[in-house]
Amino acid sequence: MRPGVAILVAAILAMPASALAVGESNGVAFRFEYAPRPGCMGRDDFVDTWLRAAFGGEVVKDDARALVRVEIRRNGTHPEAHVAAFDENGVEHWRAVIPTEIDCRELIQDTAYSLSANLGQWDLKRQPVPEWLLYRKPVDVRTPALSPRPRAFMALVPPAPPIWLRKPLLGQVQAQDSGPRWEVGAAGFVVPLGLPAVGFGGGISVGLRWPRFSLAGEVRGIASLVGDVGAIPASAILWSGLVAPCAETAVRLSICGVGSVGRIYYRTDPRDTPIDTRSIMVMLGLRLAYNWQPLTRLTIRPFFEGMLALDDGPLEAKHRGVVVSKQSPLGPLLIVGTVLAFDGS
Repeated sequence: MRPGVAILVAAILAMPASALAVGESNGVAFRFEYAPRPGCMGRDDFVDTWLRAAFGGEVVKDDARALVRVEIRRNGTHPEAHVAAFDENGVEHWRAVIPTEIDCRELIQDTAYSLSANLGQWDLKRQPVPEWLLYRKPVDVRTPALSPRPRAFMALVPPAPPIWLRKPLLGQVQAQDSGPRWEVGAAGFVVPLGLPAVGFGGGISVGLRWPRFSLAGEVRGIASLVGDVGAIPASAILWSGLVAPCAETAVRLSICGVGSVGRIYYRTDPRDTPIDTRSIMVMLGLRLAYNWQPLTRLTIRPFFEGMLALDDGPLEAKHRGVVVSKQSPLGPLLIVGTVLAFDGS
């Protein structure tokens, strides 16, 4: 063995255990969530083959603070990867959309190397690792931490990627914009409960969306079939404006409070004489919605909504010569519908 090589090997073997463990305890690490489409490789293959090769070692750890989420979606005839990175508090720091013109295997390769180029290789960039990406393994202070066995010199060199890998297409990760995204939407829904009979309606909405919060305003109209309101056959037409602040969860559910103000009109049988058939309508309620995004700028949002009338006024009419009054014509409203929302950002 040459003297220089022998000295180098001896120096590496003599390094303290704390120095050898720096990369393991303070390097980049993250928890990994992966949602593939049918035909794409599974999570274990993604992690063990592609992420390990791209980062030069193990970066997926169940006790890491950061979280990386990869979802494969269909965009036209080709798949694309939607990537997002979060800190331990659930705040989104980075996101990217990685396309491909080939198939899912090449997309997985591109995604792994895009993650490595944007969330790793900090030594090559000559930048410190962001705090939220650092892996800090908890140490039990009651017993001394075990030092890893000294590793041979070649074990310290990151494994080279297989020679058959093609040059990947790197998706550039963009910093999350501090401002909101805005969207416009059109809704259609059914009202099975609360009106004189089953009602149908639609609406137009405008909204602002942040990672964990959204605010929408909607103008809607609802018309019911004819039903009995007390002893009066009548139908209802409701025009209203609605405001819905929502909490956005990590599982695509929106939990919203709903407030509505509008005007309701009752239509009675022509043989009856209407006396008071319209009034101001004030309602409060809750909405539960699911956000499904089949395309980058399209969200399909089915929802359930329950609303309670705080003030809807009486319905009063002269029916067969007798004045009949119904103080609260409406019951609690149950609304089932779907919103088609288009990202206007």
